[in-house]
Amino acid sequence: MKKLIALIAVLVLCLSCVSGLADGNEDLKSAKAYLYQMYKNASRTDIKVTTADYDVLSAVVVSGVRFPVEWTCDTASVKIVAKEGVTTIDVPAASANEVIYTITATLKDEAGNTETVSFQRKIPATATTGVMYVETPEVGTAYKFALNQNGLATPATLYLTGEMSGNYLATTTSILDAVDVFVEEAEGGYYVYFNAGEAKKYVNITTYTKADGTLKNTQKIEDAPSVPYTWDAERGTMVADLGDLGKFYLGTYGTYNTMSTSNVSYISDVTKIGVSQFPAGFAVMVPEQVKTPEVGKAYVFALQQNALATPATLYLTGEMSGNYLATSTAISDAVAVYLEQAEGGYYLYFLKDGVKNYVNITTYAKNDGTLKNTQKIEAAPSVPYTWDAERCTLVADLGELGQFYLGTYGTYNTMSTSNVSYISDISKIGVSQFPAGLYDVQLPNE
Repeated sequence: MKKLIALIAVLVLCLSCVSGLADGNEDLKSAKAYLYQMYKNASRTDIKVTTADYDVLSAVVVSGVRFPVEWTCDTASVKIVAKEGVTTIDVPAASANEVIYTITATLKDEAGNTETVSFQRKIPATATTGVMYVETPEVGTAYKFALNQNGLATPATLYLTGEMSGNYLATTTSILDAVDVFVEEAEGGYYVYFNAGEAKKYVNITTYTKADGTLKNTQKIEDAPSVPYTWDAERGTMVADLGDLGKFYLGTYGTYNTMSTSNVSYISDVTKIGVSQFPAGFAVMVPEQVKTPEVGKAYVFALQQNALATPATLYLTGEMSGNYLATSTAISDAVAVYLEQAEGGYYLYFLKDGVKNYVNITTYAKNDGTLKNTQKIEAAPSVPYTWDAERCTLVADLGELGQFYLGTYGTYNTMSTSNVSYISDISKIGVSQFPAGLYDVQLPNE
């Protein structure tokens, strides 16, 4: 009888162990399911984009039991950094090409049983053209003060114009109408200013007195600086400390198209930036050369003198410099140009006071009566252009004179006509010969 009781006790103990093991396995699977729900993609075809380091759980607790999580990655450029309480997925700050990588979580119980679950993530290719925001503004360098409204149904980039719109800072969606802004060292930080002729105009976060005598934050363009800014590198914006009122930045939210002050608490959650809150930062425009132009789309007509000791981008201004087409190295001096469909090709024009002005490759008669190629800005189009996709430039056929493009060479800072034979060797383009092309700088179309 004692043996029977002992045997029954052993069986009960074994069943208890098996039951406990089963419960442990179920808890382990539940921990895996929890991780999956937390980090899964929105859909099977969607892959989450990661542009900065992020944290994942290093343990999951189910039914009072703690299951440690070990993370691994299949891509060497993505680092796994274990910390107390969390694990950081360290993604590279920049990537020349898009990278799709997989992170895998391995959960383990005390008995050594494991469960794994994997997640795909994407590192986008780093943009090399367009509106590029700087990580740290430099004193004396010209920038555009801008913000991206990425989260809107119709995304937009707004640039400071240097004007007021009522009590707010006016903006534009055209970089050609934006003012160049600079930072100036101040005690404890920086001032932000732009030049209006010979005078500096400061973009200030400051205060005003309400009717009831209380102070309120506001924004002004003034002849003298006010409260200095400090640079918030994480959020890419300037912050001014107004004491008891709090700390403020310049930007906007929703669909507003002006800049105003907002409390930094609105961007304490960085995931809101570019989605519902739009702080302004310092940007430069890197033009994107057009491979296939569109009729009626706004571009700038420009060339890049890459091989010079001091490389430069020259923009067509819409003016003449003697017999040549005038250019400027400042994008704010550029004119928006358009293509118009023509028989056999295109015409190139810009608008001045609502009137079309055509940029023509044409001819003039020399004193001896012979014809010579030249360039003019005229009220009517001349010889149509064809698009040379290989060289990304417009070519006009002047018959017996030959075929010509607009550009420059050497250190010249104007545009004029050159025979296409000069760029038959494409290795010379950007080195000794600089044909002008159409560049996309995200201009609003007329």
